[in-house]
Amino acid sequence: MVESFERQVQTRAIPAFNIHRALRLKERDLNEVVRTLEGVLPRYMDGNIDTKVILSEVDLRIMADIALVHQAMINLVKNAMDAMPNGGSFSIETSRANMQNVSIADGRNGNGSPCAFISFVDTGDGIDEKIKGRIFEPSFTTKRGNAAGLGLPIAHHIIMLHGGSMNVESAVGRGTAINVYLPLVSFGSTNRRPIALPDRITGI
Repeated sequence: MVESFERQVQTRAIPAFNIHRALRLKERDLNEVVRTLEGVLPRYMDGNIDTKVILSEVDLRIMADIALVHQAMINLVKNAMDAMPNGGSFSIETSRANMQNVSIADGRNGNGSPCAFISFVDTGDGIDEKIKGRIFEPSFTTKRGNAAGLGLPIAHHIIMLHGGSMNVESAVGRGTAINVYLPLVSFGSTNRRPIALPDRITGI
């Protein structure tokens, strides 16, 4: 299972920027996608990072090209790990949200439609406000060495391809929350109400 998942990630990473490629969409529960991700997390983090995964108690049905969504999530995990060279805490949490609360959106999608929400929160270095607006630019990176700087741009691009959005909350020296919003499938067929998220993710 793990090896198959990682082969998908590796073989699909480069085509992620090909916007002309047809997405291979299937209905998925975001919680199940995260459970698969949770199984490979130890491969990407050191033992001195405390990890927590909190899943919604309700299904979060989305239409997803599963290999690309996995790629986006792995990129976000790697980004968090790079921000904590001396250890820290990392969490992934899923829930339902309502895009009508524009304070949690990126401004592109404020039509009030309910969505699936997933946050990636680390207690790492944080992002300087001066460069926060550039982190989704291809090849922009603050990392040393031969880092290509494509991890966050590819993740952002994949989420946009799925009709979703992504924003970043961060404070230097306190950590970063990357918040992802994806459209829910047939939300109206349930009697459950969407959750309105707070303006900030707790823990930062």
